[in-house]
Amino acid sequence: MLREAWYVTPTLLRQYGSRTGLRRGQLRQLNRLLAFCRQRVPYYRADPRYPDHPLRSLEELTTLPILAKQDVREQNDQFVADGVDPRRCVVFHTSGTTGQRMRVLHDPASYDYMRAGNVRRFFSTGRYMPTSRLTNIRFFQPPGRALERVGLFRQHFVSSERPIAEVKRELLGNRPHVLMGYPTHLRELLRSLEEDERRRLRRTLRMVMTDSELLAPASRKALTEGFGVPVFDEYGAWELLNVYYECRRGGRHVAEDRVLVEIVGDDGDPVPDGTEGWVVATHLRERAMPLVRYWLGDAGLIEPGRCPCGRRFRTMRLTKGRENDNVTLPGGKRLWSQTFLGIAERHPGVAECFVRQDRDGSIRVHVVPADRSADGTAAVLDSVRGHLFEVAGGPFPLQVVPADRVPLTVGGKGRFVESDY
Repeated sequence: MLREAWYVTPTLLRQYGSRTGLRRGQLRQLNRLLAFCRQRVPYYRADPRYPDHPLRSLEELTTLPILAKQDVREQNDQFVADGVDPRRCVVFHTSGTTGQRMRVLHDPASYDYMRAGNVRRFFSTGRYMPTSRLTNIRFFQPPGRALERVGLFRQHFVSSERPIAEVKRELLGNRPHVLMGYPTHLRELLRSLEEDERRRLRRTLRMVMTDSELLAPASRKALTEGFGVPVFDEYGAWELLNVYYECRRGGRHVAEDRVLVEIVGDDGDPVPDGTEGWVVATHLRERAMPLVRYWLGDAGLIEPGRCPCGRRFRTMRLTKGRENDNVTLPGGKRLWSQTFLGIAERHPGVAECFVRQDRDGSIRVHVVPADRSADGTAAVLDSVRGHLFEVAGGPFPLQVVPADRVPLTVGGKGRFVESDY
């Protein structure tokens, strides 16, 4: 706790200042990390592509190999630094839709720095106070802080595994100033609230914070209008923890004192700011299980220019969900999760939808119709089928079937797209 508290002031101050100074600091951190990896981490020590001399510029980072998830999964122990005791680390497990689990270790110092950085995440909204009551809906309970005992930085944890009626009851009972959760789960919660319950919630609620799923513009709009407060997004991954946080001016700032983010094309080469590509990131402070140029599997872009809030950290935007949040058509074209989110959020007669692709490539789109009558259901299914054929540029093997609701994982995330193909 003392180390985390000590880090709070530096994390707040490092948001500001010159870009030149920031880049000099990043280069120093990067060279320290690479020297550590060459000396202490078996994977990097055995690979001659990692140089035994300092880099002269951040641009030279692009000459190093990109690290695939499969490499980390298959050679997990080789990424753990010599002498690291996993029992003294913060340990997470992550898995994709394949269900293949991957262990991730974080050394206590880098983890505490990230936790201290969460203070700036909350303060950057302009709507959070240390005395605010926060209700956090997720599948695991975040570690508590001693300050909560005196009424500061309080979190009220509600398990997303519980029935939505119980989640709603606890939420209303806590009268939160801040509500946190996955976008899908928050939308389901919103649909379950009666109008008088929404009014009760709005008496205290100041903002909503989302993470762990792509927050599409239409989802943001629905949550903003439904809860009646601004929505602030966060992007992170278990392997790197927080990557960006959103300020009150709408800038999604990369935590550049911790994480170096690159956007690359399909060939692995960097693309210009404002151009969509794949997110590759390096955790500059990690010393238990360092990941250098790690392919996160998300698509996004670095936004040109500087945020009017005055922070020097660059801003970025995700443009698509995870790399496996898509289905592949017979000709090789992909339809991304945003296509189906768009149907759920804007297509007439649709309340929600999700999609499954089997091993043989066949695709089923499950639609939750707004009108449950037989005629209404048949009409909306035909309409969705026609829309997808139009998006794809022609017919393809497709079933569109009715569903009651989008299934949630045990962690409370929405299963929009799953493909075994």
